[in-house]
Amino acid sequence: MSDEVLFQKIVCNDAQRLDSFLARFLGEILPGASRSSIAAAIKAGLVSVNKKAVLKPSHKLKINDEVLVKKSRIPSENSRIPSENSRIPSENSRIPNELFEKIKIIYEDDDILVISKPSGLVVHEASSLKGESTLVDFLKQSGRQLATLGGEFRAGIVHRLDRYTSGVMVVAKSDFASAQLSSQLQQKTASRIYIALCDLPLKQNCVVERAIGRCENNRLKKAVYPLGKNGAKYAKSAFCNIFLDEVQNSQNSPKKNMPNIIAAKLFTGRTHQIRVHLSSINRHILGDVLYGFKGSCDIMRVFLHGYILELKHPRTGQMMSFCAPLEDDFATLTGVDTRTLNEKLTKNFVLSCFEPFNQWLCLS
Repeated sequence: MSDEVLFQKIVCNDAQRLDSFLARFLGEILPGASRSSIAAAIKAGLVSVNKKAVLKPSHKLKINDEVLVKKSRIPSENSRIPSENSRIPSENSRIPNELFEKIKIIYEDDDILVISKPSGLVVHEASSLKGESTLVDFLKQSGRQLATLGGEFRAGIVHRLDRYTSGVMVVAKSDFASAQLSSQLQQKTASRIYIALCDLPLKQNCVVERAIGRCENNRLKKAVYPLGKNGAKYAKSAFCNIFLDEVQNSQNSPKKNMPNIIAAKLFTGRTHQIRVHLSSINRHILGDVLYGFKGSCDIMRVFLHGYILELKHPRTGQMMSFCAPLEDDFATLTGVDTRTLNEKLTKNFVLSCFEPFNQWLCLS
């Protein structure tokens, strides 16, 4: 079986469960496609019905429903269950070298390297991503001296971004810097602000304080739980609407047809924190089918971008602030050219949006 298979418009001719339909259809041409692997592929966001992503294997199909399995390998019974990180490229594919070329160096000295990571690049290798080139590979190939705390395989990585999240990251080039930066992240003295495109605007700017733990129904997800349940740990985020005249109030681009730009500030650093907290208030990032986005299945990434990172320099103690400009695909969806969008969405403007956050509605 090839690494990438594309099935187009499989029309359902009988009302039945989605997984049953796919098991029968795929079983005729892909004998290795088991019922369990098909169910896992559905949960990973690889299947859409009538152009909308569906995550439930038990989804009831109607006659003439159109089912699409897009650009991904359906694993055999003995294969790994696909993870969120592998839902677009196949498990054994390699990230093309051109992604390395898209990594932008924002700042560098003897202790730290600050970069802008492109969407699609994995930070470090995982068992579900065997064979893919990673940010760690890039760092090792660059010939830079890197911190070895935690093992050489970490290559100075002290925090991470999800594969399809783009934006600013800091890398430690010395063990001293690694320890200092890790301490700042643990003590929450480093500040991180993200920009996202959402399906709906916020009803009002708000702070969400809800513990996050392992999802009971889907091992790929996290979810909001009472503190301690399913390993749930305290998590705090602040969210605000970003209104730009050129983007959302233009007469040529009616607001109702434009994605909603929001900013998110992290006070803690739980896995998928922004995505989980937004989902808990019924807001979803464009492309984030894992957490409930139901829009166009042509959106092939999660539109979340690490925009601002503020920290103290590990050696001098000087407060430093770094900003990673938005990628071109953000501009494409907002209908504004990249330069105009970044000029309007300045670092100082975004930081000022969070100055009154202590007065915002707090959801717990």
